[in-house]
Amino acid sequence: MEARAKRFAAVVMSILSCAAHAGGDAGGNKLLDLEDAKILQSWRMYASAGDAEKQERLAELLLDPQAPAPKASRSEGAHFLLQAAASGRTKSMLKLADALNKGAFGFKKLPDAARCWSGTPADFETRLACLGLTDFRDPRARVRCNDLTSMIEGLPPGRTTGATMARLCLANKTPALLVPGPPPGKDAIERVRLYAQYGIEWVITGDVYEDEFEKYRNEFNKTILADIEAKRGRGYMEKLSNDIEARISR
Repeated sequence: MEARAKRFAAVVMSILSCAAHAGGDAGGNKLLDLEDAKILQSWRMYASAGDAEKQERLAELLLDPQAPAPKASRSEGAHFLLQAAASGRTKSMLKLADALNKGAFGFKKLPDAARCWSGTPADFETRLACLGLTDFRDPRARVRCNDLTSMIEGLPPGRTTGATMARLCLANKTPALLVPGPPPGKDAIERVRLYAQYGIEWVITGDVYEDEFEKYRNEFNKTILADIEAKRGRGYMEKLSNDIEARISR
């Protein structure tokens, strides 16, 4: 890795771990310069909004073995790698396959999943199947459903529906429910925590009503609920919700 690239990688670690240094290194060079900071802040913004190219580039820097990344940044690198692979970025699919062969970056060692991704599938359905085979030994490496659904590339035309995105989260083993509401208060935060104990993300989406988003939400939740009830038993969610509300009211 060239000196400029190494310094750039160090800048990434500083920005993404929210611990940028203003001083210099042993050689007297600034660790962080304004131009690099602006570039990387832009990369992260676009990556978080679903830009697969930026996800791929950030994953490459964050997961570089030469880069002194803290564990939190390694986990974020795994997030970006999986997101880019799910969007169909060939380089990311191959890197993910290698990680699954080795059990690296928080992924489990899973030869079947590695073979699936190494085929660099062009179609969404096959990538969905590969995602279903993928798993993690470090829970921090798993992408949250809410982050995964920011995907904007690699989807079939006309398939950015709630049902499609719910299937993406189910393959990722991160079922979630989208619920309307204002910024979370004490009870809402406790509700998020309690649902998480049962492996369900409780995602508060805001209290502004939009017809198109309500259609998306209804499709998404219907797909998630059907899967949960199929796997955990009919009436499971009603019983769980009643139990959680009773615990909060106490």
